[in-house]
Amino acid sequence: MLLGLENAIVSLLQNELPSLFSGPGAATASFSADAWAFDRLSTAPVAGELGPEDAVDELPFDSSAPTGPYSLTRQPYPGLKRVYLRSTKGELVALRNAEVVWNPADPGSFAIVPVAGRTLSEFDHLHVMYSAVAEATRLKTLHKLTLQIAGADSDSTERAFALSLSVLAMNHDMLLRRAAFSWAADDYQVDGSVKTLRFFSGSSSGENLRTLSLEAELDLRLERLLAGSEARLAAHTPSPRTAG
Repeated sequence: MLLGLENAIVSLLQNELPSLFSGPGAATASFSADAWAFDRLSTAPVAGELGPEDAVDELPFDSSAPTGPYSLTRQPYPGLKRVYLRSTKGELVALRNAEVVWNPADPGSFAIVPVAGRTLSEFDHLHVMYSAVAEATRLKTLHKLTLQIAGADSDSTERAFALSLSVLAMNHDMLLRRAAFSWAADDYQVDGSVKTLRFFSGSSSGENLRTLSLEAELDLRLERLLAGSEARLAAHTPSPRTAG
């Protein structure tokens, strides 16, 4: 579940220290282990009451035929819907309200009318955020992961390791943002965010290898999103948290 964080760390080191982590004889950064435990309050999770919850759809997008139409995978709950272009690198670009035309006869259907001059070739998905009727709960997991820095010799390894500590410390908040993820399949969705990332310990495993143990706290939001008639019925049935 920390693959996003691991990839963000490796990419950050390569981008911030290209003289050390690229080219012949370059140092390498990799991860060898990720062990975790559930927070004490997360060991027996219980689904919450039905109500409007955040939903996310990733819809295929053809830049050569952008109009659509497109359909949400679940019955939307009344409220704000936000549509983004998602690039092949995972970057999001918000579409203006005028670029998204919702079907008044079907609240889950829409078309895209790109503004003149918008470049679309680098995008292959639409990222749609909206509300849907769902059951939800939260879990918290505590992770220990090990970053390995390997170099060509002891001097270059030591230098790469020390400078890697500087890069990680100076870009801590950005790493947390890049580690967030959202996955959905069928009626289920999970949103994950890394809340804390701490240095724990380090070691020298031979002349050409240094390791850094990290501790991370991950917050998971788990949802079962209702669809079709089940969602429509729940949307018109007051729940204990909304009933007067």
